Amino acid sequence: MEPIKPEEIFSPEIYKTKRDEITREIVSEKKKRRLVTKTFSFLFESRNTVLNQINEMVFIENVHDMEEVDRLIRVYSDQLPTETELSVSMFIEFEDEKQMVREIPKLAGIENSVFLTFDGHEVKGTPEEGRSTEVLESTLQYLKFKFTKADHEKFSSSKNVYIETRKEGYNEAAKIPEGLLADLKKELKF
Repeated sequence: MEPIKPEEIFSPEIYKTKRDEITREIVSEKKKRRLVTKTFSFLFESRNTVLNQINEMVFIENVHDMEEVDRLIRVYSDQLPTETELSVSMFIEFEDEKQMVREIPKLAGIENSVFLTFDGHEVKGTPEEGRSTEVLESTLQYLKFKFTKADHEKFSSSKNVYIETRKEGYNEAAKIPEGLLADLKKELKF
């Protein structure tokens, strides 16, 4: 995947004029790349979704300093998928704050219990380094699914692929729809 370059980041003033159009496009893309279970939603990141996140941060924080732009590019580029891995943002979602306060302690370690499964095969998600603690501190987790050549061979011919969590009380799964699955297969290159 081609790295994000500073020249792709708009100044806050220019982004403001393009924001509505870009937001419509990115919302449409994210809708196609998001899967939802009872408690979780999973966004399969793409270059466009990550680029948009950087542009949003530059806009919201009114960043004009190129060193800060470079720093944001470095930080968010960790979310870019590569030719041998898929990148997923995992959101933990509750209907209300009371439920979240009650349930969040039970979810500690959930980021270490996420898998892609296909044809009797699985690839375990690897959480972002330094984010995992004994107590769940964030309702947003970043995961990478690293594929070996053998994983890729099985994945590329699979029709039924699921993303699932395996934790007592939170065994949930969502099937990856055909269109998204086709895109993900194209994005992985061996």
